[in-house]
Amino acid sequence: MTGTAEPVQRSIATIHGRSTGAAAVLLLALVGCAPGTPDEDSWRGDATRAVGDVLSAVQTARLGIEQSQDDRVQDAYLQTVLVDAERNGGMAASTLSAVQPPAGERGRSSDVSDRLERATGLLTEARIAVVARDTDEYGDLVAELRNAAHDLVALEAELEHP
Repeated sequence: MTGTAEPVQRSIATIHGRSTGAAAVLLLALVGCAPGTPDEDSWRGDATRAVGDVLSAVQTARLGIEQSQDDRVQDAYLQTVLVDAERNGGMAASTLSAVQPPAGERGRSSDVSDRLERATGLLTEARIAVVARDTDEYGDLVAELRNAAHDLVALEAELEHP
């Protein structure tokens, strides 16, 4: 009987050791998933990049629609441009929204998020109009995209020089 007890005890010890190791790995993984809070300068850098990326998407959409109004762009290409602009602008805004703002930047973070949301919403409106070939809306969309671009340029400057 003593011969069979030793392997069982070793198996139990091995299982216990593996369980403890697995628990430690899980704990480290969970701690690693917790969002870190960047310092104010790092957060502003992230916000500036996101605003610049959304600004680029807005300007791309505006330029594409303007070119279409002058019959310089085919509808299929314009649709591709608007779909890409919407996706890229949305990804940039989404990436920033996943970053925990430092305490001193929470108010600014809310303002940045609101302005990025307005701009990405406008990109969605533009994509919808282009895919529907609602050319009557193009003039208004160009004006709105131009205004959004000016707003984002000002926001970018505010972030670079707080």
